[in-house]
Amino acid sequence: MQLLNLANLKEFEPQSHIKKELKVTENFKMLTICFEPGQAVPPCVMERSTAFYIVEGEGLISAGGEEAAISAGGLSFIEPGQERQIRAKTRLVVLAIQYN
Repeated sequence: MQLLNLANLKEFEPQSHIKKELKVTENFKMLTICFEPGQAVPPCVMERSTAFYIVEGEGLISAGGEEAAISAGGLSFIEPGQERQIRAKTRLVVLAIQYN
């Protein structure tokens, strides 16, 4: 068993968002993404389904031509093959889970 505390995994930099891989297998990848206000993940297309859980903060998520506000406690599911992006309005911590 592996037990993690997300509060202890937060790390921020003024230059760019920070991604930390927590667990990677052949069919599964879990990571945290920490943003300062105004930072963003560039638009990208993933081959796997992805769930984004918002641990802390507020921002915007876009996928498949739609955009929505996100905030702590929110959960978003994005299908593979859709262009996606996350942008932070405030300091933002996201738990991302990619799966087949």
